[in-house]
Amino acid sequence: LIYGRGPLEAELRQAVADQGLTDNVQLMGFADDLPAQLGCLDLLVHPADMEGLGVSLLQASAARVPIIASRAGGMPEAVVDGENGLLISVGDVAALATAMNRLLGDAGLRKQMGDSGWTMVMHDFSVDTLCEGNLAIYNKVLAQ
Repeated sequence: LIYGRGPLEAELRQAVADQGLTDNVQLMGFADDLPAQLGCLDLLVHPADMEGLGVSLLQASAARVPIIASRAGGMPEAVVDGENGLLISVGDVAALATAMNRLLGDAGLRKQMGDSGWTMVMHDFSVDTLCEGNLAIYNKVLAQ
């Protein structure tokens, strides 16, 4: 399943057809209910070459889904390599394939990483934690 929309969508759709993968690869487009769909995934793969924090990564962790992501932008803030997922270098297709094979071949590791991601999101990205962090910044700025 590939989620999202963008300027490369038609090219991606054509590549899937050209490779004879239409029975195995579904382009889902934009999903309003992505968090509800995440729980059925074995893993989430996000090999972007640029990204902010990546809310979908936090949503995947909250759904106990392990992640494979590139070390682009803020994604390493949401994915701790070896804990709740695997990080790869931007554009490293061989590392992406290796990471996918590693996680798809090890259900125990997927569960361990999924559980670790859930714990991380509940602790590091909870409303209380984020509010406390923002207040600390405001207090520091106001004290100057």
